[in-house]
Amino acid sequence: MEPLVSLGDLPDGYAEHAPPPDLSATVMCAWTRRVSSAVDVAPHRVLPDGCTDILFVFGRPGAQDRELASASVVGTMTRPIVLQGQHPWLYVGVRLAPGYAQAAFRVPASELTDQTVGYDLLERDASAHIETLASASELESVTAAFHIVRGRLARGVAVSRSLRAAVRRIVQADGNLKVAALAGEIGVTRQQLARQFAAHVGLTPKMFARVIRARAALGRAAAARMAHPRNVNWGAIAYDLGYYDQPHFIDDFKEITGQTPGEWLR
Repeated sequence: MEPLVSLGDLPDGYAEHAPPPDLSATVMCAWTRRVSSAVDVAPHRVLPDGCTDILFVFGRPGAQDRELASASVVGTMTRPIVLQGQHPWLYVGVRLAPGYAQAAFRVPASELTDQTVGYDLLERDASAHIETLASASELESVTAAFHIVRGRLARGVAVSRSLRAAVRRIVQADGNLKVAALAGEIGVTRQQLARQFAAHVGLTPKMFARVIRARAALGRAAAARMAHPRNVNWGAIAYDLGYYDQPHFIDDFKEITGQTPGEWLR
């Protein structure tokens, strides 16, 4: 599955790092964000993407051993989070592919949805992991973070072929499909599919499709804005992605991003 690249205006100092080949099916990326004094008060909107993140946040720039501010797991989101005010110095995160939350944490993904949970509540070796990252360089911390996730996934529960097929089908269709027909396409009942999504993704199949479709709209709008900054044809985007009508598109867009299309463009 292709990575769900962050869209819109990325925060300064943000970088994504591709996973090694053995993690390419289960991890979207590792990401880092180094915050400077010039941007540490700039608000940033984090949008739902169907993924779960492990997040380590550090302070004290320039120290040999960074000072941990927090270590947490951010569950699959159904609504945006706006970060603003004073930020720590360095973020190191790993973004799991949709469907691999339970494999990594051995709890139903639905228990993490729209939640930020302390990493130490889900990992017995949390202190050792934090110590490793705190004493590493930024690049070394990315490699270490991948190693941590590799170990978690090796001990985790298997993800069924049907769930992986359903996630892949929704992403490939940009969320523009009939979820009611999806279960039959992959050979399970609707109830089985709903249970698998609750356990492994943390969203219903319909909500996951809505998130993916809204992000597809953002991607198309971002490309259009690059070419014509003041001329994004939202009606054409809504039509191409199969929205019933313009109000339906606007409602979905605002629920997922926290902004109307016009507000996002401004």
